[in-house]
Amino acid sequence: MTASPSESGRARRSPEREPPEDLHLWKLPRGRHGLPREVVAQSQRERLLAAVVRVSAAQGYQATSVADVLGAAGVGRESFYKHFKDKEDCFIAANDALLGALEERVTEAYETPGSWPDRVRNGLAVTLEWFAADPDIARVMMIEMGTVGPIASDRFRVTFRRFIALLDDGREFIESAPDLPNLASIAGGAVFARVYEEVALGSVAELPNLLPQLTFELLLPYIGEDAAREEQRKATKEMNKF
Repeated sequence: MTASPSESGRARRSPEREPPEDLHLWKLPRGRHGLPREVVAQSQRERLLAAVVRVSAAQGYQATSVADVLGAAGVGRESFYKHFKDKEDCFIAANDALLGALEERVTEAYETPGSWPDRVRNGLAVTLEWFAADPDIARVMMIEMGTVGPIASDRFRVTFRRFIALLDDGREFIESAPDLPNLASIAGGAVFARVYEEVALGSVAELPNLLPQLTFELLLPYIGEDAAREEQRKATKEMNKF
């Protein structure tokens, strides 16, 4: 864990200095620290979000208590309730923040100039690599989020529609795509199920290796088997570069 300013022996931050980017890894110095109130509040909130992810991944959302989150974050109970109304509120906020970060990365990759199949493959590659980079985040978003309750189903539907909208773009580029109203849901749902399975099995690190096969499965109903096989070969070649 990143050392605090006081632990590292460095000079304390002045109010004019920008706080660290990874606030959830930053421990406030004890006592009088002279930091702006909004910086302290933001740090506490970020640390609570990070803590609820780590603790929920380790012991499950249902088994996690507010006290567990407070202990991991190093934040007091009064401060917790200034930011969140309960554990569920904190967990949902963390999930929303992670989704926002993932969506930004995927959209950036998808908007890279190229053919539509290339752009879909780029977005899929980023998704697989993003989850593989942090098993805790993958478990929380793919597994534990589903244990929260009714709100989880609503959030999933909204999120799923946002991501599969990228597939709907394919109808404009691929004339041969079947005229099925839920084609994107079918194709995207199959990929989601495979990723879910790997996360549940503890094989998160292997997700990037699925890029060629998932590229084929995702594009097959849009561009046909021959073209989808070609995109699968491209994905394999790209993987072999590294």
